[in-house]
Amino acid sequence: MTDSKVLNSIQATPFGLAGKRAYVTGGYGLIGAAVCRALAGAGAEVVALERQGAHRPADLPDTVLEGAFDAGSADMVPERIAALEAVLGAADIWVNAAYPRTADWGVSNQENLLQDGGAEAWRANVDLQLNAVCLISAAICARMAGRGAGALVNVASIYGVVGPDFSIYGDLPMTTPPAYAAIKGGLIAYTRYLAAYHGKHGLRANTVCPGGVANNQPVQFVDNYNARAPLGRLARPEEVAWPVLFLASDAAAYVTGATLMVDGGWTAI
Repeated sequence: MTDSKVLNSIQATPFGLAGKRAYVTGGYGLIGAAVCRALAGAGAEVVALERQGAHRPADLPDTVLEGAFDAGSADMVPERIAALEAVLGAADIWVNAAYPRTADWGVSNQENLLQDGGAEAWRANVDLQLNAVCLISAAICARMAGRGAGALVNVASIYGVVGPDFSIYGDLPMTTPPAYAAIKGGLIAYTRYLAAYHGKHGLRANTVCPGGVANNQPVQFVDNYNARAPLGRLARPEEVAWPVLFLASDAAAYVTGATLMVDGGWTAI
């Protein structure tokens, strides 16, 4: 069965999202676009949130609306979300999939952190990837809780749960930056906080933790990753999106505060 047939069949099940409005930050990104496609395929009215001027993927369905929103900014978050909902409608589902980062992000390592400029880069990325996301989550959860229902899904990482395996990078000029662990671990913890705080208001808050996702990485990295992962490969973007769909849907009506590992078994060993 093709992906489109799978998604069409979902609409008549508890996984269906007909009549629901979903906002996805980073909606044009690798994972964000896949989430938009999955939610739209399940019947939701989807709004992809991106910065002004971002390039819309060609394979994003025409039904997916666009909203200008800087997910890396912690400024005036309640006001910006209120303005979005006033124009595009109240959110039933909110997915934080944006991945803003500084230019040195992929090569920043523990040694860089202790050198001149390392602390500034740490603070910049914590602001972009943690502080902004937590404040966005707080603001949208307050609004959904006030309406008595809603689902928040935050995209974190396996490295918010376990330490990195640095051997997969070999001698490549790429690594997992030290701030990444603090950011993703903090996001998981704060999502649990929101689940505990807003459960009585009918809101659910959960986290998806992907492992590596295929994105034209160097062959050496891919080979090393595949050798380490129990399923023997990187994930496809849609394989992260489908668990997000589950957590956003009524199929997960009794699931909140969960950290769902989507990692091909990486954290099982």
